[in-house]
Amino acid sequence: MKTKVIIENGKIQIELTPENDYEIDVLEKGEKYYKEITFHIDYGYGNPTKHKAIIYLKEKLPRP
Repeated sequence: MKTKVIIENGKIQIELTPENDYEIDVLEKGEKYYKEITFHIDYGYGNPTKHKAIIYLKEKLPRP
């Protein structure tokens, strides 16, 4: 998956571009899921040591 990050005018845009059928399937499924994005920064002794963004997908269940 190719990733492109654009920071412009106070906005951050992250683009994911699939490179194979599996990655295409993941992005297509993402359309049907609730999304939650969390950002983690671990400051070890004042220096950033581990940075990551995690995207969680949770299946939308039909309403009863």
